[in-house]
Amino acid sequence: MADCPRCGKKLKVSDWRQHCPQCGANIVVYDLQERLMQDADKAEVQYYHFQKKVDRVKASFIGTKLAVARIITSLLPAGPLFLPLIKATFSPPVDFPDGSVNMITIVNHFGAINPETVRALPGGAARADSLLLLAGTLLFALSVVLTLLHFILLTLACSPKGRARNIIQDVLILASSIASAVCFAVMGDSGAVTATLAVGAYLYILLQVVNVAVDIAVLVKGIPVTHRQCYVGGIPIEEYFELEKTLTPEEIRAEQYRRLTAIQQEKERQIAEDEAKKHHEQLSGQTQGKEAENDG
Repeated sequence: MADCPRCGKKLKVSDWRQHCPQCGANIVVYDLQERLMQDADKAEVQYYHFQKKVDRVKASFIGTKLAVARIITSLLPAGPLFLPLIKATFSPPVDFPDGSVNMITIVNHFGAINPETVRALPGGAARADSLLLLAGTLLFALSVVLTLLHFILLTLACSPKGRARNIIQDVLILASSIASAVCFAVMGDSGAVTATLAVGAYLYILLQVVNVAVDIAVLVKGIPVTHRQCYVGGIPIEEYFELEKTLTPEEIRAEQYRRLTAIQQEKERQIAEDEAKKHHEQLSGQTQGKEAENDG
């Protein structure tokens, strides 16, 4: 339950009346202006922290021309996934159609990839080729997932840990993409799959290199983050935080009232000037109209 704003008594469920049972203060309206100001201060501070996150997200995507280019290069590796990645011949227990394999083929025959198939892969002399097949498949899946994750986490690229996070992702993306292609390239023909790299694999690696290179260039050059100015009771929030260290809450509140009064007076002055200017323009228009009638 709440406390009495005047005497601090802990109110019980039975204390449902408007007045405090101990000091008799009207709980609803007691020092209402100050409590509203305190709530407004908290809301403005929370808005400031939220606005900082919004500004960082905005800068991550459109902070510079290179950042905008990074969005495009982050999506480009998805294109080659629909081109032939490998040309393969499959034999049991792998139930895939022979020929070109791309992302559509993998999705359509996803059921063929299961623990039973893995356990049934040839052993003995063909064990090395089976392991290369598994490693290449897992590394390729990892590179695709990391590429998607990299694009999503671009929203946090300007966060305090964004630089380190992006570098780790770039290294993992490039390493998994190249290692996957190497596994399929060196795989022999004694296993359940005989495969050769197709145009999609080469283009996928090339676009991943471009993706990583542009991301590294953005990290090296940096993105300036411009934060919108926020205020707490008419005081710039940076100054407000400094005042909290040296002034009492009462002194800060007095300064806020002074600033807010000055802001209100400035608005009223501006309104009065605009109205006077508008009135002057109307009089000038009427005068010119009368002169035109006299000339006619």
